[in-house]
Amino acid sequence: MTFAKVLVASLVLFAAVGCKTVEIKDGRVPNAYLSKAKKYEGIYSGRFNGVAGELILNFEGNKPVMSFRNEMGTDILNNNCQSYFGNLKTVHITGKKSNPKVDAIEFEFNSGRCSLMVQGRRMYIDFKEKNGATTLKVSVLREMRQRRDCRWYPGDNHRPPYEHCTWVQDPVYLYGTFAR
Repeated sequence: MTFAKVLVASLVLFAAVGCKTVEIKDGRVPNAYLSKAKKYEGIYSGRFNGVAGELILNFEGNKPVMSFRNEMGTDILNNNCQSYFGNLKTVHITGKKSNPKVDAIEFEFNSGRCSLMVQGRRMYIDFKEKNGATTLKVSVLREMRQRRDCRWYPGDNHRPPYEHCTWVQDPVYLYGTFAR
């Protein structure tokens, strides 16, 4: 009975706080969220995968356009990959419907010539606001590494100790942090 009470309380809290993932069609922000989204428009300075540069978020009407630039050009992978951001795909929103807050967004991502080096096809961007500053945490899947995970189990009267192995997939990401 206690588990049921905890589950109901969790659902009530979840509904009160609100958490919503909005799938975006054609890369355009719905009008209901456009004013909130536009407050993040601008130039953010920082580093991605150890390389300094600027992440730029502009709007063409209600379509956000994400780009990167530094002294080497516009390739965020900084490896002559000719990578670029595509359409906005997902917006993660929290808060009440009357005052929604953008927590994170996902853009389509094309790793260009480095598609074998970078497996991710979406760039995840997490938003944090503190003391008037906005920080963007950026990540893209570099690769899935496979490893063998083995464990020994004690035997009993009927069989000796034995080893059980499984294959585990570990994601490896490229990260960056930008702020304004």
